[in-house]
Amino acid sequence: MRIAQIIDTLGIGGAEKLQLTFAREARAHGLTPTVISLGVSPGSPIPAQLQALGVHVVAYPARRLLNARRLWRITRFLRRERVSVLHTHLTHANIVGALTGRLAGVPVVATLHSIGTDPRHYHPAKDRLETWALRFNDKRVIAVGHAAAEAYRPRKGRKPIHIIPNAVAPVPPLPPAERAAARAEIVGDPARPLLISVGRLTPPKAFDVLLSAFALVRSQKPEARLIIVGGGSLYGELAAQIKTLGLEGSAMLLGERDDIPRLLAASDMFISSSVREGLPLAILEAMMAGLPVVATRVGDVPEAVVAGTGALVPPGQPAALADAIVSLLDHPGQLRATGEAAQAHACRNYST
Repeated sequence: MRIAQIIDTLGIGGAEKLQLTFAREARAHGLTPTVISLGVSPGSPIPAQLQALGVHVVAYPARRLLNARRLWRITRFLRRERVSVLHTHLTHANIVGALTGRLAGVPVVATLHSIGTDPRHYHPAKDRLETWALRFNDKRVIAVGHAAAEAYRPRKGRKPIHIIPNAVAPVPPLPPAERAAARAEIVGDPARPLLISVGRLTPPKAFDVLLSAFALVRSQKPEARLIIVGGGSLYGELAAQIKTLGLEGSAMLLGERDDIPRLLAASDMFISSSVREGLPLAILEAMMAGLPVVATRVGDVPEAVVAGTGALVPPGQPAALADAIVSLLDHPGQLRATGEAAQAHACRNYST
């Protein structure tokens, strides 16, 4: 069986990183995986990582979404490669995949990763096209969680939306000496509490709220340190905010990294301040690493961060976020137990 994944880009993001998980599982089950990207992603390690796994990666960039030449090239590719199933991810791929799959006679499965269109990028025509694509889909539509399914249900019509959560691989622990060395490398003193957040530096992730919350945490826990891992358009603004809040040396923007599992294993707590989410891969990976999670109650986050695995707070409230962080830091035994519970919950429910 030949399965082709089609996605908007292969940049750094949850749906994009999931392509690595799909590829590993496909190879393990004797399947031949292919990934089709509708754009180029300079600087992203994901295309090379996929190729190292034996995945056939192809890109069909175009200025216009429904570029006729691109549609024809993808249709021809699907026929030539005798693709058995086309699996679409994200808005552009849902639209292009529905069209090219039908033209090539290939069944299409769509996965919904978010809770709808970001209002900043809302485009009525594109929204209508995706609605059509989901209704036109002849095989199956999957959502990563109940919130994502409910957000899209009015657009799907009477056809069902199936819930299949994201899955992540286990994050191996670091030996004590290596963990201490990693912490010393990041924050100097390995005894300092180390908080971590991972995500694109874009408005929906609300890292400005996290920095404001961390300033409040520092007023009670001056020894605490925060690392934010990821790149994006708000890097300069967040760097300026760190300076304004007097957090230089205690809050660090690490940019994009290829050693996120190591950074998670070296940390004490994971923080998510997002105002919009589906079922975040970053949170699941943190739980797999044995980290307690303090997160905002948005999207499908409450399905992952259940009682005993962390704390949930309303979005956009730095004081509430800070209080939840300090509460865990005040009780080291509870911090460890919560991390262990988070890991056990992730292994039971989100393991590959």
